[in-house]
Amino acid sequence: MSKSFYKVVIVGVGLIGGSLALALRQQGVVGALVGIETNPTSAKWALDNDLVDEIIDHVPEDADLVALCIPSDLVSDWVVKLAKHQATVFDVGSVKGPIVSAVASQIDLPENFVPCHPISGSEKSGPEAARADLFSLCMVVLTPTENTSPQALENVRELWHCLDAQTSQLSPQDHDQALATTSHVPHLLAFAFMRQVKDQHFLLTGGGFRDFTRIAGANPELWWRIFQLNKEEVLTALNTFSTDLQSLVKSIREADSESGIAQISAAANKRKASESE
Repeated sequence: MSKSFYKVVIVGVGLIGGSLALALRQQGVVGALVGIETNPTSAKWALDNDLVDEIIDHVPEDADLVALCIPSDLVSDWVVKLAKHQATVFDVGSVKGPIVSAVASQIDLPENFVPCHPISGSEKSGPEAARADLFSLCMVVLTPTENTSPQALENVRELWHCLDAQTSQLSPQDHDQALATTSHVPHLLAFAFMRQVKDQHFLLTGGGFRDFTRIAGANPELWWRIFQLNKEEVLTALNTFSTDLQSLVKSIREADSESGIAQISAAANKRKASESE
């Protein structure tokens, strides 16, 4: 891609912000990288390891792109603060509707704001876990508001394409409904499952256990915020899951092999089909 950015500001230089910085450097599409990071340990690590050129406490007037890589419930205040800034502003939160609503409750939705979500991450956190290839081939969902300017949207779309990511576009509401099923509920189930595991069980685990529970090592405070922000969609998805689970429980209790195998087969076939897409 030929697009380049003069000065990019990354608010929150953790896993996502740090990975964004590394990827921008690797692709050579940014002039200056500025970080805003309130955690002194993370700020020092980011500077010492050349993730950013400097750490400051405000967005410079000459910035042309601002990435809000902070917890979703903190995004709206920054969007409001930067509503009149010349820069294109985008966030990377995994919940979109509540952010847009929180901004709209304070001001008219800004033209320079592009809500988006890169569906890529790790159970790890902090700038130490940052990777330049974190976004390579990942899907980034853009959820522009009715006021988002075409130029701001194109700036953000080109940014992600520069980093070898794919983009798609949804409404904030459709995004939140889908992510409740594909991301938020799986994390919640992994957390819940780990509560029944005892120390003596760890000697008896294999690949299935590791695959299922990897995400249970994610940041608890971050995920509690996500569950709260997307509460209604998460609860709806959990109700569906509960119904499906109870159907399997009923088949097991009643030794109904035909029904049980049919349900498991349908799930297995759906998973195999997803791998070929």
